[in-house]
Amino acid sequence: MRKRLQNIMFEIGYILELIIAFVVGVSVLILSVRLLGQALNSSLFQEDDILVSILDKAMTLAIGVEFIKMLVKHTPETVIEVLAFAIAKQLVVMHTTPLENFITVVSIAVLFATRRFLMLSGDRIRMKKKNKKNNTDNKPEETQG
Repeated sequence: MRKRLQNIMFEIGYILELIIAFVVGVSVLILSVRLLGQALNSSLFQEDDILVSILDKAMTLAIGVEFIKMLVKHTPETVIEVLAFAIAKQLVVMHTTPLENFITVVSIAVLFATRRFLMLSGDRIRMKKKNKKNNTDNKPEETQG
């Protein structure tokens, strides 16, 4: 009985995560169209900080996309990607001190080192299989002459 209840709760949690991912996905789609409209609006080109504003919004949307991937696909890689995008956004968009920039770069390096050296061997095997499958799918077909 307890095991069955745990399984039901797990399934409910998973369904809620998918619903949240869907809502975030729709929001990202709507905001992407809005961002495109703002970027094409001629009155925005009169502002000095337009590039920073567009980069800020675009990076926020990219973080939203990565967040959706993290909710749908529970892997360490997706968590690291979300964190890397969030930290990169701070580096690119925010006007910070050189010390804060250095800490941000070190944080990204730590994330990539974690991904490279601390992932479980099962994750590495899964990634190799995925990469191998992608490489065989992308090879051009040889023609016989």
